Amino acid sequence: MYLIDLIPTPMWRDIVDILFLTVVAYQLYVWFRESRALRVIIGLVALGGVYSLAKLWDLYLTTWVFQILWQVLLILLLILFQSEIRQVLERVSPMRYLRSRRRAFKKTFGRELSQLLFEMADDRTGALLVLARNDNPSEFIHAGQTIMALPDPALIKSIFNRYAPAHDGAIIINQDRITQMGCILPLSENENLPTQYGTRHRAALGLSEVTDAVCLVVSEERSEVATVSDGKIVTWQDPDALTAHLNEVIGGPQINVPALKDFLKGLLIENWRVKLSALALVTIAWVALASQQESELTVAVPVQHTNMPSQLVIGQGSTPTVDLTLSGRRNKIRTLRDQDVQVSVDLSNFDAGKHQVRLSAKNIFLPFGVKIDQVAPQKILVSLQTQSESQKSNENPPAEKHAF
Repeated sequence: MYLIDLIPTPMWRDIVDILFLTVVAYQLYVWFRESRALRVIIGLVALGGVYSLAKLWDLYLTTWVFQILWQVLLILLLILFQSEIRQVLERVSPMRYLRSRRRAFKKTFGRELSQLLFEMADDRTGALLVLARNDNPSEFIHAGQTIMALPDPALIKSIFNRYAPAHDGAIIINQDRITQMGCILPLSENENLPTQYGTRHRAALGLSEVTDAVCLVVSEERSEVATVSDGKIVTWQDPDALTAHLNEVIGGPQINVPALKDFLKGLLIENWRVKLSALALVTIAWVALASQQESELTVAVPVQHTNMPSQLVIGQGSTPTVDLTLSGRRNKIRTLRDQDVQVSVDLSNFDAGKHQVRLSAKNIFLPFGVKIDQVAPQKILVSLQTQSESQKSNENPPAEKHAF
């Protein structure tokens, strides 16, 4: 037996299974790579590998401990990462593409807001604005005062005046109204955030990680204007470019169908190391788990006769083979050889004549880890003849019958 014989042979369903889980693993990495959830997922993958090896090597105690551990971990993960889990479920939900857009900003709002932000940056006035989109950010927002006002530039400027009581918080712009001001947003836990970004950027990043809101940040220290969405910070130097971006955000998403060349480039080349790593991890997991999968095989096994009485031979009419339906782990079934499965009948107490023999476990010999599901036929015929009778039957074969 070679090591390659222990590797299961994938079928087309297995290939689809591997590719699908590779896409899922890659998307999970993309979504969680800047958060603490990625480290937890990597740890779970490592524990899953240890568990698979323990099960493969039949380590009973280790397998039992891991089975108990998984139940506790599942509850802890649901509690600790409920916001991340909800975020993933919302991203894969088809309803997010069917919901109608609720924003109703006037056409000049993007240009007016862009000009206002750059004016505030020139005056070194810090600000944090949230443009709510489809997701409702209220459950992630703390404190703040509820208002209902038009997003007038003068009003926004007065709210973020450094002497105003609510200037350190954020304002929420929902549809075409300012609905809240002085709000506290959840801070991002991204440890890779550059040190140049302060609390406003971290708060904007934190909200963008759990909702689809677009946050606008004005830095009073560096006189910069930035937008934060989908966990990414983009700094703008040109008011016209920011205006075009805001108009696109306010007007809703545009569905761009990429060319086939660009689609294949994005599918195969972009982040190819991460994609290849995801494929390798999923393939290794499949190999480890597929070897544990139960498999079934039906084989025709010749009947062997042992302890033949002297002067007797096997006569015509004896059952030559038996069909055995075997099951066991996939790697066990795949590596079966002809000599590993035997059906044997002990003839030491038999005499000449025809005998019906019911097969039982003592007649069938299998390797460890393989079990019998079905035997057909369960009764076999054993015909014993003396050597003289066998010679006569061979010399005088039965006459052929002809139909007239």
